[in-house]
Amino acid sequence: MRFLKICDVSICRPLEIIFRESIDQGIFPDQWKKANIVPIHKKNEKNLVKNYRPISLLPVCGKIFERIIFNSIFNYLSTNNLLSPHQSGFRPNDSCSNQLLYITHEIISSLDKNREVRGIFLDMSKAFDKVWHQGLIFKLKTIGISGKLLSLLENFLSNRKQRVVLNGQHSDWLDINAGVPQGSIQGPLLYLIYVNDLPNDLKSQVKLFADDVSLFSSILDPNITANDLNNDLDKIKDWAFNWRMEFNPDPLKQATEILFTKKRNTVNHPDLFFNGSKLNRVSSQKHLGMILDDKLSFNDHISLKLSKARKGIGILKKLFFLVPRDTLLTIYKSFIRPHLDYCDFIYNKPYNESFTETIESIQYNAALAITGAIKGTSKDKIYQELGLEKLSDRRWLSRLSLFFKIINTKSPPYLFSLIPMRTNPIPTRSLHNVPLIHSRTEALKNYFFPNVVIEWNKLDTTLRNSLSLSIFKKSISKSIRPRPNSIYGIFNPQGLKYLSRLRLNLSHLREHKFKHNFQDTINPICNCSLSVESTEHFFLHCLNFNQERLVLLNNLATIDNSIRSYQNQDLIDLLLYGNPRFDEKSNHLILTYSIDYIRSTKRFDDVLF
Repeated sequence: MRFLKICDVSICRPLEIIFRESIDQGIFPDQWKKANIVPIHKKNEKNLVKNYRPISLLPVCGKIFERIIFNSIFNYLSTNNLLSPHQSGFRPNDSCSNQLLYITHEIISSLDKNREVRGIFLDMSKAFDKVWHQGLIFKLKTIGISGKLLSLLENFLSNRKQRVVLNGQHSDWLDINAGVPQGSIQGPLLYLIYVNDLPNDLKSQVKLFADDVSLFSSILDPNITANDLNNDLDKIKDWAFNWRMEFNPDPLKQATEILFTKKRNTVNHPDLFFNGSKLNRVSSQKHLGMILDDKLSFNDHISLKLSKARKGIGILKKLFFLVPRDTLLTIYKSFIRPHLDYCDFIYNKPYNESFTETIESIQYNAALAITGAIKGTSKDKIYQELGLEKLSDRRWLSRLSLFFKIINTKSPPYLFSLIPMRTNPIPTRSLHNVPLIHSRTEALKNYFFPNVVIEWNKLDTTLRNSLSLSIFKKSISKSIRPRPNSIYGIFNPQGLKYLSRLRLNLSHLREHKFKHNFQDTINPICNCSLSVESTEHFFLHCLNFNQERLVLLNNLATIDNSIRSYQNQDLIDLLLYGNPRFDEKSNHLILTYSIDYIRSTKRFDDVLF
């Protein structure tokens, strides 16, 4: 890749010649079919091969050529609506979260009608590696691909080789006789074509995400539903046999079923069978990264995510004295908060205060770990310090952003179909409100679509009419995300901890502790007996620190010689936050002088927090 960048546009003409010749001759160069396999450890014991994920690295020029072919085929499939609407994997504007939203909405809607739902979860074993080449070529022909393009694709699949590369060593080349090329641009699309007919002729609702297959059926008559599901499972089994695929071969990962219900006393439902075995009924199932439980309460999912987030906060605490604050904040945003962000518009409970407080406690504790603030510090102040919006506001933005995409047809049609509105898309420029979605139960009332429609209709028309999603999100973010207080690049964890506590009005000072009812502080008076030990008193008046204060003021005078004429509050603001009129370097020095003063007084050294 580096070499291609050095060549710049001069490489385009030679590549064009090779690409055209390849298409004309129906030959994909053999040099571009060789893959280096790099094993990446996933989990558990490192001495077991099954615990590694193979990552296939292919030549860059070949992938550039693949992208050209991919665009041509995908445009053809899209124009002619040849890809199954039940498949969400590797589709533009679609995702795991979109499919989960549709599935959970359909289930909750059935529960709202006092119906039970049977859900089945299947998994194709090593699906990408088992694609039968001759079967794939046959399916390419059936969708209208022929001539030079078909010859090129057939050649693309043949004579492929791979080897394992590890620590500078490599194995011998081995032939690949089945499967779509891992790590290629074309591979996922060819896989979608291969499994495209799987949902055909099934009576139950079926959803595919790559090799994950789920079936759902709302129960009117238990016997009829069971019969339909068993017939669908037989059709899937036959499809797998005919096309040399395999579902759930591992005895430890058998196909499972969940009976979604709100009823206390459920009727006996006939058993379901797949591959000669009875489906195992479970109370919860992880599907596309989300745990679905039989009540669709999402409690199991939330508990797991909270547990993972808390472990992350423990890591932040251990890193506090080792890395800068900005790095700690980035770690939180990149590795801890995403646990709570994933599908938050699905599991959200907008009117449940206990839920809101539990989720918010994660970010609050993370903020404490990042700043070194004392527990009991104002949530608003510490969020202001770091520039964090509340997670409840973040979920609100997430719901509205997704609805913006749905209503502007930037998401799959199956989501747009759930909005009770005209059959033709209504652009956001419409002045009309979206019709409300009525519900019998609180579960549906508080769920995504009924709730977000209410929130959407409250928005200003100008905001709804935003020209793009980025403009829409940016406009809302301004109202919910505070601007952080800068520390101007200082890396002094202990000093910044003390400074932040003074900024947040909860420190070792007597006034702060007295206001927060600390048992060891019966009055706010400083031990110098002059006055209340406030932040102003500590920095400007305390008799115990006259010498240290003189050093501080002399240092500040080198930056601004009018420092002694500052009003008290202006001087305190300068010492705690710097001054936006000064440049980065000057503000860095000001905060450094403040920290030096705090530490030189040793006022906080004997207090354990």
